Amino acid sequence: CQGVGWPRSLGAMGQYAAAVASQIGFDALQTMDISAGLHCALTALLRYSFEPNERASVELVSERIPAGLKLSLRDQGLPLSPTDSDRGDAGADNPLFGLNVYFDEVRFHNRGREGKEIILSKHLPDPSITDDAVGCTWDSHEVSDSERMDPHAEIHCTVRRLNPSEAHEVSKAVYQAYGYSYPHDYVYYPEKIAELNRRGDIFSAVAVAENHEIAGHCSLKRWEENPRIAEMAQGVVKPRFRSQGCFARLTEYLIDAARGQGLTGIFGEAVTTHPYSQKTALQFGLRDCALFLGLIPAAADFKGLGGRPGDRGSMLVQFRYLETPASTPVYAPLSHRTMIAGIFANLGRTPDLRTPPPEAERPAAAQAAVTVKLSRSLNLARIRIDRYGRNVVELLREQTRGLCRQKWDAIHLLLDLSDPATAHFANRFEELGFFFAGVLPCGLPAGDALFLQHLNHLAVSYESIQTESAFAGRLADYVRRCDPSR
Repeated sequence: CQGVGWPRSLGAMGQYAAAVASQIGFDALQTMDISAGLHCALTALLRYSFEPNERASVELVSERIPAGLKLSLRDQGLPLSPTDSDRGDAGADNPLFGLNVYFDEVRFHNRGREGKEIILSKHLPDPSITDDAVGCTWDSHEVSDSERMDPHAEIHCTVRRLNPSEAHEVSKAVYQAYGYSYPHDYVYYPEKIAELNRRGDIFSAVAVAENHEIAGHCSLKRWEENPRIAEMAQGVVKPRFRSQGCFARLTEYLIDAARGQGLTGIFGEAVTTHPYSQKTALQFGLRDCALFLGLIPAAADFKGLGGRPGDRGSMLVQFRYLETPASTPVYAPLSHRTMIAGIFANLGRTPDLRTPPPEAERPAAAQAAVTVKLSRSLNLARIRIDRYGRNVVELLREQTRGLCRQKWDAIHLLLDLSDPATAHFANRFEELGFFFAGVLPCGLPAGDALFLQHLNHLAVSYESIQTESAFAGRLADYVRRCDPSR
């Protein structure tokens, strides 16, 4: 791809991506955007990865995904260092930064002997929900008395798996509950909901009222870091059906479905703007284990449940074991050992707490390995430490600095508690501005996951965080004490 044939190769790859995007359904302007973004990525990648006039190759793989188009760039050049700014242009040669202007998701990871990969995803717009906006309109402040259900009446709804033909009704339910403020935009695209269910990426359940109206929706989504657990997500009940037990029935149904799929556990992220979803989760045995600050965009509108938060809202993570997991060691950082033990006790489990050996402070590998995922809808970056290396602190420092420059609001750091090095390096990472968020049991294939979080100049109102359980209140207080900005 270098030398004389370089411009010609870039043009051919851009034409190929444009042709695929057009066949999938992107319009001319969107196709041009994809082509321009790919050209920028390839140009930066080739300059970053190879020496001038070096003969090399870059593999481009396109894939139709439910959300739209995924492009993968693979090469065997220089491993990625996300803020390799000493190469000139203040990091402009780095292939990661700036691509979020063109793509909805940007991910990258080093693949060892197989080189590295950059994944670029573009979501396909679907106007079908806006076509029915008139039929979905709701009062901007309150549900009308004529629409509000009698709080003393009992709704007899049936909960079952979603039929593909009902996906449009799910999008309408989300619109009625949140307007267009729901952060995961695929819920507004019925075709994407149907396709995700068809592929098995999510398992959707609906609550159906006696008049056959879809009253609510919730889904199981396998956790991408470890598919042995799943998240209960996209839980929504139309305003006029709230407080009638629909969400509780959905939760019970999905727990049974998860158990039938042989999952080790389930978890959910409950808003802290109100306590209602927390109450339902507690009722069905989910217990508090982490608090993610500033995760909800400020524009999110919780229809009739507290209005719009002034700042970005926070999410409480709640987990339940569905079967006894295999015993794995827990190398908790000494400063958080008591709190981590308390989290596991709250979940009904006694952790195998261990003290790391001295050599854990000196990783055998020279180079650390990390995976980064960016979520534009939440303006969230997640960094997973795949391998500790002697350069891991410096790598994370440069990584965090670059992500902050790119104005990602929150950065989550995912650490393997079964790795002895976690007990040592977690404290070093906190010196970079990260602080305690909590634990996700079985969050990684090797064992439990420790979450640290970093806020990029976000104003968090701890006073507005509403918690239902005493332990959640204790967890919120602990996170607040760990927050270096407090």
